[in-house]
Amino acid sequence: MTKTIEITTEYITLTQLLKEENIISSGGQAKYYLMDYPVQLNGELENRRGKKLYDHDEVIVAGETYLIALADDAEALIAQAQQTKDARALAAKKTVRDDRIKAQKAAVAKARKEARFAELRKQSRTRAGGFGRSKPGQRGNGPKGPGSWNSPR
Repeated sequence: MTKTIEITTEYITLTQLLKEENIISSGGQAKYYLMDYPVQLNGELENRRGKKLYDHDEVIVAGETYLIALADDAEALIAQAQQTKDARALAAKKTVRDDRIKAQKAAVAKARKEARFAELRKQSRTRAGGFGRSKPGQRGNGPKGPGSWNSPR
């Protein structure tokens, strides 16, 4: 069965054709697909994934024939593709902007929390870890060395 692929540019690559037809899921797979499965371009075996396919080229992939044709309403298709691309870019910008705002709010909240805890530590006179001497310069009253040091002589 022959399937017509309409293009809006001068050419598309073999990888683009394979991706558009859902034969492969990513461009990196094209190389391995072409090593494993024969692809014919105008009756000749082709294994270059970057091979340019022009108007009126015939490609046979896995028993399926694809005919490359330049779209009659290429201008309309290009405009539609541009609108889709612009909408996608706007959505991506909005997502990035929202993420930046969330990060800024989180940073402000963290700074506020740190300031509040610093004030509490200052009032209770403990170090940041919450341990240590309660007042600088004072020592505890308990024994500090081995038992032999603390025994009366």
